[in-house]
Amino acid sequence: MDEKGFFVGITARSKRVFSKAIWLQQLRTAAIQDGNREWITLVACVCGDGTSLPPMLIYEGKAGIQSSWVDALDEDLHRAFVTNSPTGWSNNELGLAWLTEVFERYTHEKARRQWRLLILDGHGSHLTREFIEYCDSKKILLAVYPPHSTHTLQPLDVVMFSPLAKAYSQELDRHLHRSQGLIAVKKRDFFPIFWPAWSYTMRPELILQSFRATGVWPMDAQVILDRFNTPPSEQAIHPGLREVGDGDTWRDIRKILDAAVTERAKVEGNRVGTALHSLQAQNELLHHENDGLHEALLTKQRHKKKNSLLGLEDGSGALLFSPRKVQQARQQLLDKQHQEEEERLQKARRKEERAAAIARKKLEQEAAKARRKVEMERRKEEREAKAAQLAAARALKNQQREAATSQKSRDTPNKGKRKASQKAAPKTTKKRRVMGVRSGVDVASPLPEPPTKTS
Repeated sequence: MDEKGFFVGITARSKRVFSKAIWLQQLRTAAIQDGNREWITLVACVCGDGTSLPPMLIYEGKAGIQSSWVDALDEDLHRAFVTNSPTGWSNNELGLAWLTEVFERYTHEKARRQWRLLILDGHGSHLTREFIEYCDSKKILLAVYPPHSTHTLQPLDVVMFSPLAKAYSQELDRHLHRSQGLIAVKKRDFFPIFWPAWSYTMRPELILQSFRATGVWPMDAQVILDRFNTPPSEQAIHPGLREVGDGDTWRDIRKILDAAVTERAKVEGNRVGTALHSLQAQNELLHHENDGLHEALLTKQRHKKKNSLLGLEDGSGALLFSPRKVQQARQQLLDKQHQEEEERLQKARRKEERAAAIARKKLEQEAAKARRKVEMERRKEEREAKAAQLAAARALKNQQREAATSQKSRDTPNKGKRKASQKAAPKTTKKRRVMGVRSGVDVASPLPEPPTKTS
């Protein structure tokens, strides 16, 4: 068992083919690089029978496993475990979790009741008390390499990790070429790039070769000793060996052209051949560019997906998640999203119903207002018509009265002025008299004199 780190967007050194003009202009003389230095650690383990255990990938993150990181993880196609740590490196908890969830699970049936040998380096996460006690309880023998010796003694370091890094760089180059470097490489793109490289590298013949190269199985210490005592030798190159091409579309076109053109039309044929060569090259470049733009568009669409936290953190300590657990969590997340979408639709429907009720009530209010307005206008017209009738009746009555008065004045003769028009006669004051009876004759007695005024 050993660990290896990957930069998400950094490729290894590679060779490029370009023209001399580009070299002189110093344009694009290096391979395209994304430059993303996010760190992901791989914990790998291979067995002496030529098999490999599922890899454990440690993503850098504090919140947990994000859904976009494991979108490409399929339960039916992949065998891998994913987890996270704040630094992206392994720690004591993750080392113990790998031992219990990966090594014990996938090697128990092979060993049955026999002891198993686990070879690892002296990293602190591999030599904790809990780690050693668990190995002792499960019949697991630990073999720890001396410091600074894994590059010579560890099968993964000696044989496996170098082809794996090269394969990952090639897959990353293909991804960058397909997208033409227009879309940044992120952690969500790591697993689709990593898995083909892992599947290509972890071949049984290469695993067996790693154990033979380090003398682990079959056990042979002389392999390591010979490595330090091997005298230098010159590399012999056979002079007859040379690289040859496999043929391509342009060569086929050239053969057809040479067969069709006669000796007399050789000059014209060469011109046609040159034009066809240029057109064919442009066509292939355009197809390659079109495929790259299409891949870049698909990658951009994947990057636009909402990133959400998978509901996997249901325990304490380090947790490893298999494709089945990821699929279950993904299904739970989809169910939750569907439920939220259903609630959102219900909320939207209720909002629309409220808006429709408000609009309907407003229409009813406007209709009632229009009816009231019509009723008010009708009543107003009735009042005006009634007032006009009353005014006409009053005018007719006045005309009748005036006609009657004029007729009466014509029928009655003029007998003088009316009493109201005659001059009023002066009023005479009547004096009181005291009537007395004297010998049967009424005699008026004089009034008493008024009293004198005193001041």
